Amino acid sequence: MKEDKKMKKLSIILFSALVMGLTGCKDYMDINYDPNSPAEANMTSDMILPAVEMNIAATYAQSLHILGGYNVQYFAQQFGTPNYVEYSKFNVSATNGSGVYNQLFQRALGNNELARKKALEAGENGVYLQATVLRAYAFQLLVDAFGEVPFSEAFDPANVMPKYDDGKAIYEALIKEIDDALAKVNESDRAATSFIFPDKDIADWISFAYALKLKMLTRMSGVKDVSAAIQSVIAAGKLPAEDIEMAGCWKNESGQANPFYSEEKASWGRANHNIIANLALIGTMQTDAYTDPRIGAWFEKNKSGEFQGSISGTNLSTVEDKYASASEWCETNFAYNTPVIFIAQTEIEFWLAEFYARKADATNAQAHYEAAIDASFATAGVTGAAAHIIAYPYNQANWQEVIGVQKWIALAGINGFEGYTEARRLDYPAFGTVKASDMYSGSGALDLTKYQPGYLYTPFQRFDQVGDNHLLERFPYPESSTSRNSNAPAFPGFLTPIFWGK
Repeated sequence: MKEDKKMKKLSIILFSALVMGLTGCKDYMDINYDPNSPAEANMTSDMILPAVEMNIAATYAQSLHILGGYNVQYFAQQFGTPNYVEYSKFNVSATNGSGVYNQLFQRALGNNELARKKALEAGENGVYLQATVLRAYAFQLLVDAFGEVPFSEAFDPANVMPKYDDGKAIYEALIKEIDDALAKVNESDRAATSFIFPDKDIADWISFAYALKLKMLTRMSGVKDVSAAIQSVIAAGKLPAEDIEMAGCWKNESGQANPFYSEEKASWGRANHNIIANLALIGTMQTDAYTDPRIGAWFEKNKSGEFQGSISGTNLSTVEDKYASASEWCETNFAYNTPVIFIAQTEIEFWLAEFYARKADATNAQAHYEAAIDASFATAGVTGAAAHIIAYPYNQANWQEVIGVQKWIALAGINGFEGYTEARRLDYPAFGTVKASDMYSGSGALDLTKYQPGYLYTPFQRFDQVGDNHLLERFPYPESSTSRNSNAPAFPGFLTPIFWGK
């Protein structure tokens, strides 16, 4: 039913694309305006905002998904392939971060500023809300990755060396901007062309705004009392009733498929099949006592008909047992039209569960915890949530671990960067006593039976500046920004948490 609804909505987007002389997702990504160009006057929000959405989706569902997925042990490196071995060691360089920064800052946020400016000048409050939500979403991703980024001086054309703002201050400013945009908008206001909400219903964007506020407030809740603000979001009754996603626009063609599929699975792309399941996730979802039904929605079985995950920090090129073959490892189960989920129902329910857990309201916390698991199973398209809840019941006395581990599992099917961010914030799943070096000596056979379900582990080779039993807490400031900006701060170190993790 949901997919049929999305496909019906798609016809609106395709019609808009034809009117504008465009042909699909790729063309929207190619829009990149020059702020000093006279052609700016001819740009409309219906042209700009789909490009903003697509550039956010391309970064979020590809680069950040991959970076986060390796760093939170959803992914491991395929046998013998080299591409992301450093990520699996918990190592991200300033060059790696530049791609994320440039795509979000220059192509997404840069274009979005024009649409937001035009909407404000024209009194188009619906379009202004759209652009404000997309701005907040992109900046929130940048803060969650780097901690501090240019914000208050970011789009001043007279300032080529903007200062880096504190992440907490950016979050607070973005929430204020969302509130301002919500105060202006009416549900009868026009919405511009969109891939996320092709029916152009501004009520959907209002729900997105409230969901994004809840996300950001929850991230702040460990370092600031935001309970009144979260209660206000709940009381508004505007949270979405289904996943906020980009679906229906993807095509089985080069440049127009799901971004992760294009990078890892498509025959026209790199298609090196670098990414396989990590033992941490597979070993938690599949134990002697229980197999999580979502595992088959997210990963393919190996040639032996099994779900098998590998270890971080190596591509096992020297292993000498039955696993010395790429076909013995499970690849991700992505299709060209897999939706890109911006905010999932399971996330909303986990945030609400956390809110009530912090208030020691065990009844409501448990209800939302169970609703979060139900929603995750629904998004995965599988049954069995009730049995999972029985196997992993809510526990108020240990709420942070219970929610943290179950959210880590659920986000594996949504986005690797979200799972990585929440693991850094909640400190769960924690590191166990077993390390990868206890399961693999560097040659010979593997002993994967030593893995402790529900725990992370130190990679076989790990980045020295992170060390044992630690996650990489932040990405280094992007080289593309710091190399040209004398106002860039000194990097505080890989183990310095983002503000919400302190």
